[in-house]
Amino acid sequence: MKKYLLLAIPIIYWRNSILYFESEAIVNLIVVLTCLFYLLRITVIKNLTDWIISVLFFGYFCILFNRTVFFRGFTLLGDHDLTIEYIYNVFYTTNFIPLKSILVQLQASLLYQIIGNTIMLAPFSFSMLYFKWTKNYKKTFWYSLLITIGIEFIQFVENVIYRLFQIGMNRSTDIDDIILNTFGACIGMVCYYLWNKIEHTYIRKDSWMNI
Repeated sequence: MKKYLLLAIPIIYWRNSILYFESEAIVNLIVVLTCLFYLLRITVIKNLTDWIISVLFFGYFCILFNRTVFFRGFTLLGDHDLTIEYIYNVFYTTNFIPLKSILVQLQASLLYQIIGNTIMLAPFSFSMLYFKWTKNYKKTFWYSLLITIGIEFIQFVENVIYRLFQIGMNRSTDIDDIILNTFGACIGMVCYYLWNKIEHTYIRKDSWMNI
């Protein structure tokens, strides 16, 4: 039961919003706690390393959620007349052409955006394998792909609601984000593979020295 103490991490992360009874933050917190509670149910924490990685993952999950799908501004509704221009803006802020945004960012020397999107899901895929949330690398890949598609879909819905009704937060949807996120998830899987090799090598070496 001690592992459920990790649920205090998102509460601490959004402590100021909770203290001021911000309804949106509380709703988002409930969503995060629900997701993390489910993950904890299928997580076995055996040693100090497991605890350290768990704490890091929970902190990472809060940051990931806050930066990608945190629902903001849905309690605010101002005067807004729907026009063709607003409908056009939905498509203007959505990119369905692979590599288009990546090339634009490379030309503008915005490497930090490319790097950020690339490493975004690496900790997630690493954790899925480390805690055995998925059984193999293939399932980890497909789950990672579904996660990034889900994030982009939520951002698309948020963008549509914002553009048409001026409710929520201005978002953009980009297929290149899916490509980079999925590539980053593969990096996370490679990191776990190397971790696993090093760990097993150390264990075998340690066992041989104790004979």
